Amino acid sequence: MPMPPHDRPLSSPGVPMTLHNTALDDIPLSVFDDIEKRIAQLKHPHFLRLHQGKSTFAPCARMHDWQHSDFALRAHEHAPPGGIPMLRRRIVEHLREQARQEVREDHVVITCGATHGIGSALRAMLQPGDEVLIMSPQWLFVTGLVRAAGGRPVEVPVFQELSRDRNFDFVAALQAAVTPRTRAIYFNTPNNPTGFSLDREAQERLARFARRQDLWLISDNAYALYDFTEPGFVDISQLPDAADRTFSVHSFSKTYAMPGYRVGFVVAPEGMALRMKKWGLYSLYSLASASQYGAFQALGTPPDVLESHRARAREARDITMRELQVPCTRVEGGFYTFLDLSQWQHGSETEFFARAIAAGVSVAPGIAFGQHCQKSARLCFTAVGHEDLRIAIQRLNAVYNTAP
Repeated sequence: MPMPPHDRPLSSPGVPMTLHNTALDDIPLSVFDDIEKRIAQLKHPHFLRLHQGKSTFAPCARMHDWQHSDFALRAHEHAPPGGIPMLRRRIVEHLREQARQEVREDHVVITCGATHGIGSALRAMLQPGDEVLIMSPQWLFVTGLVRAAGGRPVEVPVFQELSRDRNFDFVAALQAAVTPRTRAIYFNTPNNPTGFSLDREAQERLARFARRQDLWLISDNAYALYDFTEPGFVDISQLPDAADRTFSVHSFSKTYAMPGYRVGFVVAPEGMALRMKKWGLYSLYSLASASQYGAFQALGTPPDVLESHRARAREARDITMRELQVPCTRVEGGFYTFLDLSQWQHGSETEFFARAIAAGVSVAPGIAFGQHCQKSARLCFTAVGHEDLRIAIQRLNAVYNTAP
């Protein structure tokens, strides 16, 4: 019987034996890599990529204008771990003015996007073997971040159920998953990939549950600007039962259309910002000064520009909900809807993805967003302009309704 790959010794003398790294070897690479390879092989003249979460909005940063009286750092100088003080100060002012949140500057940690922010929060709170409840379906990289931090992700299906019935008892589902090793709950709202938005009452229930169980909360607020409900976005950290146990994770990628700048920030609970800064120091030292300057600029974006982004995303949502014939979740916010392929009559979900790519449109496999989501797919309706979105939807409708 052949030895498993991680048990095979290397043949070269003096070279260390191959060892199994539990935290990293079991984490998959991005599902997008395989999709892009298949698209490249197809060479379609007008391929429409709806699989990756992005928008067509222009970046809010203006890197040609570096000199600023309030930004006393030059491009070639590295920033301190935890973030440039001027940027952290502006974030505090922004939260106070725009979101009516009172935040202390020493609780703000600048991170290399939301990904690094979530990973830093996990490093700050977890011991090896600790469990994190993940309200699922979830952003596709969070389970890998938990494993990389030495933890164990526990997916708890709630968002598709809530999309069908707002009265679904998601707290009972979380309660059933709690063990003595449970340390935290991760969630994002508006939810990527379903588009469901947790309202204030639901988040109050979640906050009370976390307090009863003495659990940390990681609130992924990447789509805060794009909550289309009438009450709007609620940050759970502002609720009394959650104020002292929530890591509020923010990203400039979606709100300010700056994914390539890789900048975000976390508002950490008391005592946790220092741990996060330490992990930042030993993982990347500090975020690039240029990225932090871009974020500094973006926070001065006029409200009407951001509202135009929100309006265009909402219009793309409306086009999708009106024209898509594939069963999908109702979208209350974010950039996505989750397709239900369980009733597709013409083959497996794998065949659906293959036929869609052959037709010139891609969506992301649902299994990337939860182990229970194999019969689903994520569609990003902001990834292309409105006319191309209509074309992409026509292609998906044809795949769904036409026998091979």
